[in-house]
Amino acid sequence: MHITTALASSPLWQIRPEALSFDQRIKLSYERCKSVVQAYDLTADDITNVSQKYWDFHTDPILLMDFSVGTLLTIHYNLCAGTLAMFSSERPEIAAILDKLLKFELSGQYCLTEVGHGLDAFHLETTATLLQNGNFVLNTPVKHAAKYMPPTSPCGIPVVSIVFARLIIEEVDKGIKPFIVNLSDGYNMTTNVTSKIITPRGGSRPVKHALTYFHDLHLPPWALLGTKDKESDQRKSFFQNIYRVISGTLSMGAFGLSTMRIASYIAGCYSLRRQVIDASTQMPRPVISFSTQYIPILTGIAQTFVMEAFSKKAREYFVLAKPDIYQQHFIAAIYKVTVLKFAQRLPVVLGNRCGAQGLSEVNQLSVMHADIRGASIAEGDILTISIRFSMELLLGRITSPSSLNSDSLLFRHEASMIKELRAKLRQFGNHRHPQVERYILPLCQQLIETIGYRMAYDSAISEKVDSNIVELYVATIIKLDPAWFSENAGLSRTKQWEIESNRAETILPDLERLLHKLNIKDYVTAPIVSDHMWDMFVDSLQNVGSVEPMLHRPRSNL
Repeated sequence: MHITTALASSPLWQIRPEALSFDQRIKLSYERCKSVVQAYDLTADDITNVSQKYWDFHTDPILLMDFSVGTLLTIHYNLCAGTLAMFSSERPEIAAILDKLLKFELSGQYCLTEVGHGLDAFHLETTATLLQNGNFVLNTPVKHAAKYMPPTSPCGIPVVSIVFARLIIEEVDKGIKPFIVNLSDGYNMTTNVTSKIITPRGGSRPVKHALTYFHDLHLPPWALLGTKDKESDQRKSFFQNIYRVISGTLSMGAFGLSTMRIASYIAGCYSLRRQVIDASTQMPRPVISFSTQYIPILTGIAQTFVMEAFSKKAREYFVLAKPDIYQQHFIAAIYKVTVLKFAQRLPVVLGNRCGAQGLSEVNQLSVMHADIRGASIAEGDILTISIRFSMELLLGRITSPSSLNSDSLLFRHEASMIKELRAKLRQFGNHRHPQVERYILPLCQQLIETIGYRMAYDSAISEKVDSNIVELYVATIIKLDPAWFSENAGLSRTKQWEIESNRAETILPDLERLLHKLNIKDYVTAPIVSDHMWDMFVDSLQNVGSVEPMLHRPRSNL
């Protein structure tokens, strides 16, 4: 049982936002944020140590009911509060701000990325210049140095942000440092701070993403987090200062798990109630009885249960890797890339199996897909982090986590791909050879995914997930690289299809129990999951015309 089960059914969370204006939806999301903060009552220790309670928060499906809440709170908790927690023990003024953030008396933001630099944040251009009186003056020196995306405009409660800038002392660049900055009092922007609200992302839950500019903004001496010293290894120092982005990489994967659970449940319930007339018998037939319906739904469920097991293990691996930040980032990258592979695919594939109704925002599937696309970019774009860690792996600087199932097909697949790419790298002589970009970079995301598929399999075996579910999961992975399994495991194309089909047919009679086991019903608002919810939805729609619709006719083809 999730801590927010009762909250999800409360009036605040049952409001349908589709009919609200943009500003009304933003206000509703902040009210929902406050309700989640009160429900979890997270501490600085929870955030710093990625405690089980903190992980429960990130895997809570309520954040997918309104992904604006998920976006706002992961920035608020993980990036802003998490960064302040790194400095609060010896800084009472920082501890006081952190306490207000944990109570949601302040909304926390995180201004790192600049519109002209994107993921290349190490070359950001915002400056914080030390003045003779000990204060700093914060500036956006050129237009393309505007901080990009964080929703920094007034939201009804005061807003503070971690802002990364180059510390300039006597015209010497001391490197990138984090500063704590007041952005608004909740209703008006701080003088010399400008927030330009960006038009909403297509199809996703709205957040007032913005471009943020600073012009001669004076900051007190205590606004600097850390020292004024120029570090001997500036890149290492930079990554230490943005450490919360690393834990954020892990957190983004958790959002993907909730997406998979909700999408599988909606498509499964819809397919059980949806009927068509069978041409051969002229009798109603549920669409779930067609293999084109039950195979994608059951494979989605199998992937979800296996990723759920991986989620538990990934957090354990991440915590155990501390204080090795690099290894933690590697674990987080594998988890995020793997889970989001499925999380981005399922709402589309299963949404298509719900026909035209799968396109409607009210049925959650299309909007979840748009939301999770944002998660795939936030806290480390999945392609970029895949390239980074693949190259480190191929160069022998890091190793993938070991396996207790080294005889499995998925481990053999992983080992083979690493061996093949290392041989190609040796052929080119060094990793900066132009041919590396041509032949190896396009395979880097697939390599990280392949490691993740194996780790997820190992996790499922360790967590004793039902063998039929695990075997169906393996069948879905085989289909992602069918040539390798045909060439190296003797599985012909026909055999690969038969394995998936036979396993899905075996599991089909258990579908309703598996849907219940997803433990997600309380977080599903899509009307298409039941006759009762559909009738309630229709009754809520605006009536145009004087004839009352016939709501009680027999349902043979809903």
